Amino acid sequence: MSRQSVLIDGSQFLSKAATGIGSYGRTLVRALRKTGTKVTVLYGQGVQLPRNTPPLALAVQVFGSERLPERRLVRFARNIPFLTGAMLGVTRRVQPLEVSTDGVNLDAFEPPLPAADTVLNASRLYERAALQFLVKDRLMQIDPPGDIGFAHWTGPVTVKAKGVPNIYTLHDVIPLQFPYFVIDRGALALRQHTAIARAADHIITVSEASKRHIMDILKIEDDRITVTYQPTPNLPTLEQVEAERLVETVYGAQPGQYALFLGAIEPKKNLKRLIEAFLIANPGIPLLIAGPKGWLNKEDLALIETVSARQSMVRQLGYLPRRHVTALLKCARFFAFPSIYEGFGLPVLEAMQLGVPVLTSNTSSLPEVAGDAAVLVDPLDLDQMTKGIRALANDSDLRAELSVRGPKQATKFSEDAYQQRLEAAYRKVGISLSSTT
Repeated sequence: MSRQSVLIDGSQFLSKAATGIGSYGRTLVRALRKTGTKVTVLYGQGVQLPRNTPPLALAVQVFGSERLPERRLVRFARNIPFLTGAMLGVTRRVQPLEVSTDGVNLDAFEPPLPAADTVLNASRLYERAALQFLVKDRLMQIDPPGDIGFAHWTGPVTVKAKGVPNIYTLHDVIPLQFPYFVIDRGALALRQHTAIARAADHIITVSEASKRHIMDILKIEDDRITVTYQPTPNLPTLEQVEAERLVETVYGAQPGQYALFLGAIEPKKNLKRLIEAFLIANPGIPLLIAGPKGWLNKEDLALIETVSARQSMVRQLGYLPRRHVTALLKCARFFAFPSIYEGFGLPVLEAMQLGVPVLTSNTSSLPEVAGDAAVLVDPLDLDQMTKGIRALANDSDLRAELSVRGPKQATKFSEDAYQQRLEAAYRKVGISLSSTT
């Protein structure tokens, strides 16, 4: 008997900027494959090719470099036929094409693409699913291949596989709790989350804090949602001397002589308050900011520019390769991550895993992740944050203690523990990974 496969969305995997959901998806694929489960990844690249296209030609199109950005008018015009059909209630049967990757080397993609037993592509699937939902509040349905036993969607994508159980991971409900932190029109996020909650056979989330808020806001019963957390990530292997050399030569920073923030520059990360607290604390070392620009960040970027122009206390590094991020973490005096809300807070776990002292928030999921291995502060209290920065900058004994506690706390989020929680969640909808062989 042939093995059944789990269908995983590849909606985030081909992005050059690693997202939290993309990292989650890679971890999920790795955990499933460790159990011996066959994994099928479904991409949504805009490839319009006939079904008799040679396999290598299809793979080259799907995994080719990013397309040139389209003007909004061109993008809208391209989708007029689809939108017209969606508004008229036309039901389309989406049947993904199998993509053979034989001959295509995918190992060097950055960040790495997850290994998959089978690769599928449905042209513009996730883009068109979002458009269909916008006009009809209806999930896009796909016809999965016959060997698919269930589908696990790694975020709030408006797609559903027909004829099999559908599991959705909702990392948080930040657009509903903090609507002023996101760009949303017509309460679209509320409509999407409500529809997904209604359609899901089971929901997985990444912290008890997120579970409480999802249950309260979306009115979901306790037995329909499971917390699996996230495991400690596979960081690039880098010796300390290599990390120090990279930090010094590429970024001109002295090991142990800077604090580090890692994350997108967007409202919930609380970067403006962190910079203000850092300037007030005056710890004598700069704050390095690594991560993409994100959204709704005009005030943050203006403050960074103003401070950078007058002194060298704050430096913005932009989005960096994982190897560079690991090097900067390993050499930081401490890691500062006072986010207002996180569904899980993976950067905190990464820092603790490496033994880097951490300052983070006492709200949302962050106390669950950090335990007693970090300095916890109220992210809205500038005075608390300032004192925490001074303590970590000046107290070497405190840093040494946290450097010991951090890796111990990180072991609670091992891949084995994650795998067990994942399997328990699947069993709630009658899915046994051991029975897929």
